[in-house]
Amino acid sequence: MILLLAITANAQKLEDQTLLTIDGNKYDAGTFMRVYLKNLDIVQDESQKDLDNYMDLYINYRLKLLQAQEMGLDNDEEYKEELASYRSTLAEGYLTDNEVTDELIKEAYERTINEVNASHILIKVDKDAAPADTLKAYSKIKLIKNKLDRGADFDELARNESEGPSAGVDGKIGWFGAFRMVYPFENAAFDTPVGEVSDIFRTDFGYHVLKVNDKRPAPGEVAVAHIMTYDRKPADSADAEARIRMVYEQLESGKEFGDMAKEFSEDINSSRNGGRIGRFGTGGLNSPEFEEAAFALDTLGTYTKPIKTEYGWHIIRLLEKHPVAPYEKIEEPLRNKIKSSPRSRKITESFTNSIKEKYNVTIPKYENYSKEFPLITDSIMTSSWEIPLEKTKRAPLFTIEGKPYYRSDFWEYAYKRHLKDPRKFKSLEDKIKIYFTEFSDRSLVDYYEANLDRDNKEFAFILNEYKEGLLLFELMEEKVWEKAKTDSLGQREFYENNKDKYSYGKRLDLILTQNTSEETAQQVQELLEQGKTVDEIKAQINSTGNTKTMISTGIVEQNYSRLPEDFEVKEGVSDIYKKDNAAFHKVIKVNEILDPTPKSFEESRGAVINDYQQALEKEWMESLRDGREIKVNERVFKKTKKAIAKKAA
Repeated sequence: MILLLAITANAQKLEDQTLLTIDGNKYDAGTFMRVYLKNLDIVQDESQKDLDNYMDLYINYRLKLLQAQEMGLDNDEEYKEELASYRSTLAEGYLTDNEVTDELIKEAYERTINEVNASHILIKVDKDAAPADTLKAYSKIKLIKNKLDRGADFDELARNESEGPSAGVDGKIGWFGAFRMVYPFENAAFDTPVGEVSDIFRTDFGYHVLKVNDKRPAPGEVAVAHIMTYDRKPADSADAEARIRMVYEQLESGKEFGDMAKEFSEDINSSRNGGRIGRFGTGGLNSPEFEEAAFALDTLGTYTKPIKTEYGWHIIRLLEKHPVAPYEKIEEPLRNKIKSSPRSRKITESFTNSIKEKYNVTIPKYENYSKEFPLITDSIMTSSWEIPLEKTKRAPLFTIEGKPYYRSDFWEYAYKRHLKDPRKFKSLEDKIKIYFTEFSDRSLVDYYEANLDRDNKEFAFILNEYKEGLLLFELMEEKVWEKAKTDSLGQREFYENNKDKYSYGKRLDLILTQNTSEETAQQVQELLEQGKTVDEIKAQINSTGNTKTMISTGIVEQNYSRLPEDFEVKEGVSDIYKKDNAAFHKVIKVNEILDPTPKSFEESRGAVINDYQQALEKEWMESLRDGREIKVNERVFKKTKKAIAKKAA
């Protein structure tokens, strides 16, 4: 038995071993090391870096916290609310898969600085279609893929077989980058080499194959203005092309583009602004011909010849060019975009899978969710479903570390969710399946969050550090700061006992002049020596209305900041002082040098409160150890010192 205990003690990690005990409260070596190493770089007092000295500070720190807890400050409702708010904010960074998030951001940036030109063939099938319909659609796309593998012409097959809107243009969908297509489509396009055809893939629209026609660096964004004409019905005597060519001739003769746009452009939304269109990138206007012409312009202010699009005829003028921003500038916008896009599901799945693995949880999957949960009826589709009363309590749907999650828990989630859910669902089966996935994900994340303090050491350390800091603030406020500010009798008594500390140093009764030139300074110097008053000097020197000298008077400390650094303190008029880079020439007249005198209580009140506060804290700190049983485990402390030296090296 003794041998077993010895082996267990040796096997225990140093971080978990008790380093300090105060009245039976144990504090481990790991926390001591983390606190010391965290503050090592910001400690300026070298004596505090000495571990023996630091141990004294650490003991004081623990004694303060112990007293705060004994006073019940950690039970204060305001304290609890602030701590809960901070914990919630801190936990957000731990409730995601940061590694997958970073990968998605980098992937999105690569797809922002590059673009793909592709064509595709679509065979439609609903994502919740019956197995027979799904098989039928897959068989059809598989047959098409087999033909392509044997060398069939992609354009021809797209034209004749595709069920998508691009079939009429041989399946061509033009250029696009990140977030322009649904994520599976985007993945297939960027993962397929130029000139090759992708494997079959599925989206919410059905089954696809695509061909990558080309890839290029993204051109960024542009801002343009345009003048537009279009054929009206019934057609005018002059058609749209004739009208746009007439405008072009006027531009070529020197007419101003904005004026011509206001006068002749038939795009009523932009004509009033001189034809200006908001900034856009590839795919931003859903008009490949317009975008291609706009991006082809290189020089600001130049414009195109008339071009035709499906909307009409245009002349486009380049106003601004904006290349793709560097990664650092758009990392956060990309992060936010990913969070609000379907690809965030990849982050959620990775994170929830890690929680399942951590807690060894199996979430059930059902072939038919509406059959598995028959008490969730069609009324949930119209937000009028009510939670049913289950007569017999069944086995849990799943458990997390012994905590059961029942059907009633799922019903409660589904009820609250469906009341404020704006989404449209294709079927009852679809809605129940999605709600169950969300419920199980939410349950896993909530359980993990509730146990973060236990399961994540970094989170626990940061939260505890904030909690203890908040407690110390409350304690110092009550024990020291508030008393130092409000105890007027104590302040005055402290002042009377320490009067020698509060006195003026040697002071000067002087006239300080700042002059715009050396010539002016010489004139002022002479007038001061003649005993002229300040008003007389100003009247004479500034007589033309041009301020050449500025004068201030009063009693100041000998080290007054506006005095020259090399100022010679003596009664009378000084020499002229000017630094090389200074704007003014200074002349000072010292009327009298005043000996040091005591400050009154009111004059020294600020300094008294500060010193009184320090005295109160010192007195309080000396009393903290009274009656306490404090024990440092020297053997563990010795190991801790070695471990810190190794980590700090």
